[in-house]
Amino acid sequence: SGFFVRKGIYFMDINEYQHYHEAKQHVAADFPYNTYLCSIPLDFTHVMLHWHDEMEIIVIKKGQGIVCVDFDRRTVRAGDIIFIRPGQLHSIEQDASYRMEYENILFLPRLLAGRKPDLCVSDFIRPMVNGSIKTATFLTPELSFYTEINQCIEAIDRVCSQKEKGWPLAVKAALFQLFYLLLLHRPSEHE
Repeated sequence: SGFFVRKGIYFMDINEYQHYHEAKQHVAADFPYNTYLCSIPLDFTHVMLHWHDEMEIIVIKKGQGIVCVDFDRRTVRAGDIIFIRPGQLHSIEQDASYRMEYENILFLPRLLAGRKPDLCVSDFIRPMVNGSIKTATFLTPELSFYTEINQCIEAIDRVCSQKEKGWPLAVKAALFQLFYLLLLHRPSEHE
């Protein structure tokens, strides 16, 4: 295969990486955002290794399963939140006989950008999206800032279920707050 390891880090050649691109359209053109619920094993037993252009936030609602992001494979449980940047390889699978219900939040980074790049986009959003500013990937209830992150997710869920006039504004506001919290609590370089 096109995988290789150097100093304990997994790498893959570009041709192999391109093979895992998921071309499915997840979001609408006019408001590139979507959220939906999934269940393992009721809907499927696993989601194969893939990557896409959207950001993805996986919120574990019930049970437990396994999520792998860039070869970091972890058991996840109800309450865990996984933050996946565009282009990051990831998969989801059943853990033994456990069931897992999770919410997928998908959006294109351009959702948070205006027509002309501003300070927020150039100094924070773009570097967080491309990984030059490191952010936490696996967010668990044990983290000091978890409650604040979870409140952003709950706000998004609430406005998406009610879809009152102007609901896209509230989704964007919650996503900006989420990015702010991830920036504020980014891991140190030696983690």
